[in-house]
Amino acid sequence: MSKLQTILVVTVLGVLFAAPSAMAQSNENYVQYRQKVMGAIGQSMGAIGDIMKNKLPFTGNIDDHARVININAKLIAGAFKQEAAEGKTDAKAEIWKNWAKFEEGVKKLDAASAKLAEVAATGDMAAIGDAIKGVGGSCKGCHDDFKKPQAESYKNQK
Repeated sequence: MSKLQTILVVTVLGVLFAAPSAMAQSNENYVQYRQKVMGAIGQSMGAIGDIMKNKLPFTGNIDDHARVININAKLIAGAFKQEAAEGKTDAKAEIWKNWAKFEEGVKKLDAASAKLAEVAATGDMAAIGDAIKGVGGSCKGCHDDFKKPQAESYKNQK
């Protein structure tokens, strides 16, 4: 075997052996990214809930939180394009088996969160409350179908 052939064989073998670990790392990175996107939505929903339930003096911030929810809602489909349902994730494989249904759920969240952002700009707390329920309902719809139940969460596995 010539020196060039040896280098080529070693290079090809290196790529073949590195690819699975690179893919696992890649999937882990995708999972971490999408968890941050989803977490930003959850954090803003929680902040709005805290403001409203506890009558905190931050009602002027609801508009900003609503826009954060809507911005992140637009990122969800892209964040889930890479199939990764193993490891530290609560995403069910059904997402990729029923991609059209998943995308429809994302569109519902986008529409509901756009409505929330629109209503939040008015400062009408009753209308904001109704719009929050719409966002929460669209979240629940997807979570029921595509997120592992809490008892099965990777966070509860030992």
